[in-house]
Amino acid sequence: MVFLYYCEDEKDYSTDEKVAAIARYHLLRENGITPESELLKIERQSKGKPYFPNMPDLHFSVSHSGSVFVCALSDSPVGVDIQEYKKRPDEEERCRKIAARFFHFDEVDALDADTVSAFYNIWTAKEAYVKFTGDGIDGDFSAFCIFDLDEYLYQTELCGMSLSVCMPDVDDVEIENIDLKRLSEGDGK
Repeated sequence: MVFLYYCEDEKDYSTDEKVAAIARYHLLRENGITPESELLKIERQSKGKPYFPNMPDLHFSVSHSGSVFVCALSDSPVGVDIQEYKKRPDEEERCRKIAARFFHFDEVDALDADTVSAFYNIWTAKEAYVKFTGDGIDGDFSAFCIFDLDEYLYQTELCGMSLSVCMPDVDDVEIENIDLKRLSEGDGK
């Protein structure tokens, strides 16, 4: 199961502060515990994937786009990505150029009449996958095809944006909108 929390992207807090507040809320809600701050200390692997070294059974991934911040929490590795649809006059052409450079040929072929929407769905799935694996986006995006990852992907639209979650057996997703300021001030939801 993956718990997906989203909120307005508060610029007053660092990403680590946002994750710690959300994880604290999650652990209180799901397990009835309020962890000490040291337990929610965040470190990063060699390619940048963040993790809780003092809570190895709590995995997370974050993303933000536009005014939305998303944090996925799970008991197994997880990746999440959200992207706001761009509204440029040349967006379809731009999407096709990026796809030609970074997408697997089967993904390029899948761009249809609704190129922009299809592009963002594929892009967020690819980003969620490399966050899940910890490889980061410096790898060769065209080397893998998201259509081979169906059992790992959950996709939806959230706040008018494309959202993808990647993890093993991702068939149970709980989505909750939270008030980050209230969580950070200790007032709960």
